[in-house]
Amino acid sequence: MPRISKQESRTIDKDDSLSQAQQYIFYKKQVEYFQEQMKELREDLFSKIESEGEKDDKGNIIFELPTEIEGFTSMTKQRRVTRKIDEDVAFEIIDEKGLRDKLIKTVEIIDEDALMAALYSDELTEEEIDEMYPQTVVWALVMNKR
Repeated sequence: MPRISKQESRTIDKDDSLSQAQQYIFYKKQVEYFQEQMKELREDLFSKIESEGEKDDKGNIIFELPTEIEGFTSMTKQRRVTRKIDEDVAFEIIDEKGLRDKLIKTVEIIDEDALMAALYSDELTEEEIDEMYPQTVVWALVMNKR
């Protein structure tokens, strides 16, 4: 893959859709290529950081670079923790403790299957259903191959 310097000018004729499409495809392929390269490098760097880095008090692993690179002096394999309730375990513990009435709340949700059944049985109109399901339009640029 050829390298492109920041100084290299790429002029695109704003009125020439073929030129614009070619440029878009070119950039898209470059992004995909670089994303794959970064993914591979990331795994290699993680291995290096794990084997030679130092753990901090938060569980992160920091590797000091031998020399500064464009202002960067170290790499960190940063520990990020998320917590999500395991409902099966939670229900089991809650039930064991007899706390279901205190800790479980009933939430009303719309039964969408029943909603559609109400439409088919003429209890609701299509206009009412359309009101309940407002449309949001998002556009994507898709380059198609034959």
